[in-house]
Amino acid sequence: MEIISNNYEIDNISYSLKKYFTANTIFFDIECTGLSPRKSFIYMIGYATRLGNKITITQLLANNESEELEILQEFEKVLNQYDCLLGFNSTRFDESFIVERCRKYRFNTSIKSKRHIDMYLTTTKAKCLLDLPNYKQKTIEEFLGLHRDDKYNGGELIPVYQHYSLVGDEESKNLILLHNFEDVKGMIYIADILSYSDLLTDEITFVKKEMDDSKLRFEVACNVSLPCPINKIRDYGIYMIKDNRIYVTLNLFKGSLYTFLPDFRNYYYLIEEDIIIPKSIGESMDKANRRPASKRDCKVSLEASFVSLPDKLDVGSNTRIFKPEYDSKEAFVNADDISDLLLVKIAKYMLKH
Repeated sequence: MEIISNNYEIDNISYSLKKYFTANTIFFDIECTGLSPRKSFIYMIGYATRLGNKITITQLLANNESEELEILQEFEKVLNQYDCLLGFNSTRFDESFIVERCRKYRFNTSIKSKRHIDMYLTTTKAKCLLDLPNYKQKTIEEFLGLHRDDKYNGGELIPVYQHYSLVGDEESKNLILLHNFEDVKGMIYIADILSYSDLLTDEITFVKKEMDDSKLRFEVACNVSLPCPINKIRDYGIYMIKDNRIYVTLNLFKGSLYTFLPDFRNYYYLIEEDIIIPKSIGESMDKANRRPASKRDCKVSLEASFVSLPDKLDVGSNTRIFKPEYDSKEAFVNADDISDLLLVKIAKYMLKH
């Protein structure tokens, strides 16, 4: 078994690295000779630690299958020093593979007792923001602006490792080391992708708003600063996220709409006049000219500027909803009735839908 360590420094500790890559956390990635832990073995485990701005990437390399247990035992010593694991597709693959290979040797591992953050699974929770073609590590690296030197994937390097284990040539060794090194280094780089899923659960605060004849624009702030901006277009408006600010533009409709009163049972509908009146007033009127008002009858029109709402957004019972017709799926709020709290609610809804 060989242990290879490399150190480098990073200029800035981003939001995600500060939050997730602490002194009690390691990034890790395995390389193996196939996808089945019963038919294949682990020939390398790479892991990274951080101390301040200094990153150390360590690689445990088995020169052949007989040294697999050695790297598993060495990695277990490392695990005992840390509380949390970070990886990419690591709960379903890397961790499970290690557990199965340890079982083969009847060697107990503590890996399943550790807190484990799988960046792949976490990132897919932010699909509503990212819209990437897929969520593979290299795709996320390219989205965040990282272009690696390694041109191979793990599967392509299996015969390279097999050749190295037979003849021990340095060129093959360097290729497999480079691939694993860049996988681990790439995971550190793409830790910033975790900020997108964090944004979906972060607290958002109102900053300011302005309105003209056709648009309502407002700005909200969050605690998460995104590494790359996001722009989205919806039927009812658009939003842009830049750093820790979200800028939203909503469409305005100027005209006449109806609000439907919830207490329709308290009204009569006057058939000839096509109006509603409270039952307390209508009791004395001719029964032939009145009937109990239905939900559809019980409406009040208003001429104003209205904000188009996202579909199925719950604005609360204290805010009046306006529609073109009773059965219309479109819903609006009087622009004069919109509170800062409602704008924050709209922004949160837009991020998730």
